[in-house]
Amino acid sequence: MPVTSMIIRALLLTLLLASCADNLLVGFGEDTNYLTFDHANSEQVIADVRARAEKLCKQRKQVAIKTASVCSLARCTTDYQCVDREEVIKDGL
Repeated sequence: MPVTSMIIRALLLTLLLASCADNLLVGFGEDTNYLTFDHANSEQVIADVRARAEKLCKQRKQVAIKTASVCSLARCTTDYQCVDREEVIKDGL
């Protein structure tokens, strides 16, 4: 992996972490289309996480599909997958 790619990835992760510490993106990479968030269990934060997933997937010209969410009373871990719009239509996602 080129050094520039690693630096860009580290900067992206740092910016994402600094911008929203309450809904922490814990997994994302340019070589994968899966996103994992660790966040508070509240309607507002869940909506914010969805918006962030949609924004990140949109940068890839894809749509965000929630694939899993596990919550306790206070925290959640939510997974999204960035998928091509054609696949969403074809598979009825």
